[in-house]
Amino acid sequence: MNSNWWLKLQERVWGLSPWDAEKISDEWFRAHFEYAADVVYHWVGSVLDVHTSRFLNFGCGDGITDLSLVLRYGATDIHGVDIRREYAKLPRIAKEQLGMRRVPSALTFETITPGAPLAGKRPLVDGIMSWSTFEHVQRDQLAPIFADLYACLRPGGYFFIQIEPLFYSPFGSHLRRYDDVPWHHLLASEESLWKVIQEHVGPMDASEVDFGFADFGVDGYKKFVFNEYRALNRLTADELVALTVEAGFHVVRQERRHVDIEIPPGLRGRYPDELLLNNEVFLLLGK
Repeated sequence: MNSNWWLKLQERVWGLSPWDAEKISDEWFRAHFEYAADVVYHWVGSVLDVHTSRFLNFGCGDGITDLSLVLRYGATDIHGVDIRREYAKLPRIAKEQLGMRRVPSALTFETITPGAPLAGKRPLVDGIMSWSTFEHVQRDQLAPIFADLYACLRPGGYFFIQIEPLFYSPFGSHLRRYDDVPWHHLLASEESLWKVIQEHVGPMDASEVDFGFADFGVDGYKKFVFNEYRALNRLTADELVALTVEAGFHVVRQERRHVDIEIPPGLRGRYPDELLLNNEVFLLLGK
């Protein structure tokens, strides 16, 4: 942000803008401000001092998790990048949900072009994080992006990746806002799925409605979400690990979470059970 120097000056004089988590009323905000930030800190904070480390958030979205890492965990330098400008809403969102007058100067954001290299544009970072982003990246861009992020990270640095839901899991379509049938995307045609979405009426789970909903309206959001589904790269946990290792990273720690849902007869034998039941992956990589 061009005004970042002014924010830093304000913080030197008056400190961070006061905030109050008791004001939170939006469930999407709460999930990313509390749960997502807690998970990121649990993984990243175990290997890096967040107070002194420089971070890059690849696929920062609306920046809510980054804001939480600053306010609740004392992070002092997070640069978020994304192909969309959802982060531009953060000042308004922070005011509405926390009563903040200004976003901390520790946060900076940038809109990037898909596949455009980041290495060499800024100083090397100590840590990189990515929350539910890499399932949306085009297949042919995955290897170059991981190689580029490897070049962005200082030797001895760490890269944390989370993906949920994975494509072959019960709700890997990312359509659960409209369709609550497990594995429906693996059992039904695109035409059938689109019909379910089109015919959906009534409220959605509040924790599934992001701050971009108002930009599209009800019908526009249905089209946006369905197009996002069609563009999913179907990345598996094994493929994620293989791609990052090929880029030069080494696996420090990983965790794969599974759902306890009966696999329907129509899917048994078509895919390995592990693939169908593994809905989330956490991966900590080192350089």
